[in-house]
Amino acid sequence: MPTLPIAWGRLRGTLASLAPPAPLQRGEIGLLALLAAAAFSQGWSSNVFTHTLAYTRDTFGLSDQGIADLEAVVRATALTALLLSWWADRRGRREPLLLAFALIPLANLATSFAPSLAAFAVLQGIARIGTIALGALGLVVIAEEVNPAVRGYASGVFALGLSMGTGFGLLITPAAQASDEAWRALFGASALPLVLLPLLVLRLRESRLFRPGARSPLGAALQGGLASRFWPMAGLSFATAAFIGPASAFVNPRLVNDLGWAQGGASLLLVLASTPAVPLGLLAGGRAADLIGRRPTELVAMLIGVAGGILTYFSEAGWAMGLGVFLAILGSSAFAPAFTAQRAELFPTSSRATAGAWLINAGILGGLGGFLAGRFAIGAWGVPVTIAGLGGVLLASSALLLLLPETRGAPLTAPAEIEGSGGATPG
Repeated sequence: MPTLPIAWGRLRGTLASLAPPAPLQRGEIGLLALLAAAAFSQGWSSNVFTHTLAYTRDTFGLSDQGIADLEAVVRATALTALLLSWWADRRGRREPLLLAFALIPLANLATSFAPSLAAFAVLQGIARIGTIALGALGLVVIAEEVNPAVRGYASGVFALGLSMGTGFGLLITPAAQASDEAWRALFGASALPLVLLPLLVLRLRESRLFRPGARSPLGAALQGGLASRFWPMAGLSFATAAFIGPASAFVNPRLVNDLGWAQGGASLLLVLASTPAVPLGLLAGGRAADLIGRRPTELVAMLIGVAGGILTYFSEAGWAMGLGVFLAILGSSAFAPAFTAQRAELFPTSSRATAGAWLINAGILGGLGGFLAGRFAIGAWGVPVTIAGLGGVLLASSALLLLLPETRGAPLTAPAEIEGSGGATPG
């Protein structure tokens, strides 16, 4: 397509203008542009599921508890994304990343024709596998390719692309109001990112740190000296997802179904709140993680995010809900680059992708736990109290940060196994 080179050049120029004080090399900027474009596509395609819940629930007759059940099934399917990351540690990052990218739009295209709730859930489970694997592997490649001094910032750029795609999806969500089945057209349209696949195939290279033939058992990240790093990170991943999953899933249904907002007004509120919060959180959070450290950035981000989530669900005034959404997104956006950079820095190259996948699976289980808890708590106490309770669990989990070393600026070198002492340096 003739417009692809033009868009590609503009994206590279935009990233160059956003560069942090520490220099990014030309190759690093090109890689970030490529992966940010993939993340934009991922953000758009993977979030059609959440954006259209207010309409798919009518087609399939889902209650609030039914939404929680559907989310749990889709997230449980995504646990198998671990296999793509295991493949990445054994054979290379490039091929499983390309497969993960392709799965999302292809599954969405098939979802637009889903005849039943069961088919809908299965297809969105497949899309979720691609989403989880692409996010994990994209961040692994960034961590292994960019200067350690700007690793947090680079992770933030990747997440910014993801959030911009999510925002674009929100902008076109009002089209679902056209008819009872118009949500299917949104799933079909989200297959358009497939046109980016040839560019990824041509330009994406294998990570420089990966060495073929490395032994990568699935349990490597949970054993020896790595265990003291893995389990606190797993606890944080679990608690974060247990709060963010339900808190984000019920915002649009609350506005449209509970408070009677039109979809256009609901989408406008979410876009106006997220547009400044996402870049501010991701880029400022990434730079804070590089300048003051991963752990303090994560702690402050948790406090802001939980406060915003509680404000969102305990208010009905538009301005208060907008402020709550802004704070919730600001907190989660600032948390992401610090946590993902730390995740890459704590594990050696030979098990980095697998360790990241295990931690993402801990997050999937956390999301499942949040929705399963919501399945019972929502009926007894309602959505707002349930969200507040999950926020309390997240704040309590912040104590796990004390068990982790500060990894700001840690170098990533050639593959090395960490055995015995948890104090060994990641390689």
